[in-house]
Amino acid sequence: MNVWKYTYIQFFKKRRRVIGKDGADDYAAMLFVALLDCLFYWGVITFADSFTGYHLLPGHEILHTVLFLGGAVIIERVHNHTLCKGDAFERIKKEVEEEPRKMLWSTLSLLYILSAVAFFALSLYCSVNKLLPAFIPF
Repeated sequence: MNVWKYTYIQFFKKRRRVIGKDGADDYAAMLFVALLDCLFYWGVITFADSFTGYHLLPGHEILHTVLFLGGAVIIERVHNHTLCKGDAFERIKKEVEEEPRKMLWSTLSLLYILSAVAFFALSLYCSVNKLLPAFIPF
């Protein structure tokens, strides 16, 4: 059991309760978990740009776009393979439903969601206001 699996199944249940049943429930829940990982990845890319003297954004928009979208696609493909392929969904759902410590996993899942959003927001705030020194100036 890990926080990705728990968040995946809980988002699946909440989405199905709000929207109803459709054919893409498990894929949409996987995209939510992949989005959280993408927020961490994009925050790291933004901090890396900040630490190298803010050269990536103004001068190389194509490279920045490739880094952002390429990483997101890779993260999505990995999560799709591990969470949606074959009988993985049913196996994960069974594992989450049999978990005795649901309060612990709910808390960890909420902390994971909030920390992903906060980390990305902090990286953007620091980058836009140029609050970080350039450790590796080019």
